[in-house]
Amino acid sequence: MQHKVNHLAADAHAHRQAKRRQIDELLVLAEYLPQADKILVEQVLTGETPIAQIAKLYQRPTRHLKRKAQSIIKRLSDKHFKFVAIQMDTLPLDVRDTAKLVVIQGISMRKVAQTTGMTLHRVRQNMNTVRATARLFV
Repeated sequence: MQHKVNHLAADAHAHRQAKRRQIDELLVLAEYLPQADKILVEQVLTGETPIAQIAKLYQRPTRHLKRKAQSIIKRLSDKHFKFVAIQMDTLPLDVRDTAKLVVIQGISMRKVAQTTGMTLHRVRQNMNTVRATARLFV
């Protein structure tokens, strides 16, 4: 029985350590985010400030900020985010801006096409280049 308890405690400790490593990696990657997104993610991941209090500061509904934080964290967790953040220089010059806007800033491909004047087809081609290049490195 004691062995089982020790095993459960060791599993819980290993889980906490893995979770801490994951949070630390996300915080490092958050450095590449736009400033407002970075601050929100840092506050949520470190647990220093409850999301309800952050929502009051931003004067936004709590559920809105919670969804936004979850969306950003999901983006940070994507292997393409890490690739674009760290290996940006390996991308062709004409693809970098698209990668920054879509992957790092989380702007939709359609919106990127509208704001940059590129066709949606070209934006998709650029993102396919990002994915193909990422496969070589990841």
